[in-house]
Amino acid sequence: MGLNPAEWRQSPARQSPPGRPLPRRPPAPPLRPPAPGVAQQPRRRRLSRSRQAWLWVLAGFLVGLGTIGGLALPLVLTPQYAARTLLQYQVSTDDAGDTYRTGADFATQVALLTSPAVLGPVATANNVAMDDLTRRVSVTVLSANSVDSELLQVDVTNPDRATGVTLADAIAKQYLVVTRATGTAAVIQGQLNDARRQLATASAATQPALQIRVATLQGQLDTVHMTGEQASVATPAFSVTAPVSPQRLLTTAAGLLAGLVLAVLLLTPLARRWTRA
Repeated sequence: MGLNPAEWRQSPARQSPPGRPLPRRPPAPPLRPPAPGVAQQPRRRRLSRSRQAWLWVLAGFLVGLGTIGGLALPLVLTPQYAARTLLQYQVSTDDAGDTYRTGADFATQVALLTSPAVLGPVATANNVAMDDLTRRVSVTVLSANSVDSELLQVDVTNPDRATGVTLADAIAKQYLVVTRATGTAAVIQGQLNDARRQLATASAATQPALQIRVATLQGQLDTVHMTGEQASVATPAFSVTAPVSPQRLLTTAAGLLAGLVLAVLLLTPLARRWTRA
């Protein structure tokens, strides 16, 4: 037999023991309003499968479009070819064995090859702007078999192969002219000429010392001539077969990267809008 609500509330089971009141449930804390200036973040929905598929299709389309553009770019740009010549430079006997001085000698030769003393006459003779020729020339030091002799690789880029070879050959010849005019042999020859002029007008007391100096300088000059020229052409100018730019691999990678960046920039706002509550 069931109890009605009034009897159930007065039943012994609901009555608290003597001296012990029934525990009361604490009231729920009041809801606090958001702090001033702090906006509540809206809850976002999940993307549906159809919209996820659309995002993937659009991303693939943009990446593919960038890759195709990178592949087609070499067909639009004018190819640049490199004309190359190799020059051999032998350091002086005073600097041989000294790594620091040898490195400084080759750094000087690299600077000389790209200086107006070498490139200026070449630019004038071939009707090329000096600044344009300077941008097209690059010099690299290559190690050779000997410690005291290394190769200087000179590259000249030009859209026309024949013009590039002509410029590279002219640079090599002008470099030899400058090095012979300022090299060790030229310096010794100048000192020898001065000593001979002094000897011609010297007194009897100073002639023995000047004669020794003339003989010493002549011996040094003969030694330099026996060892050969300090700079020489190791390989005449020739045209490199493959173009140096544009390179299809680099343009393809750049196009793919551009497609990825474009996909992120365009599709991220679209995905945020579709997931907005």
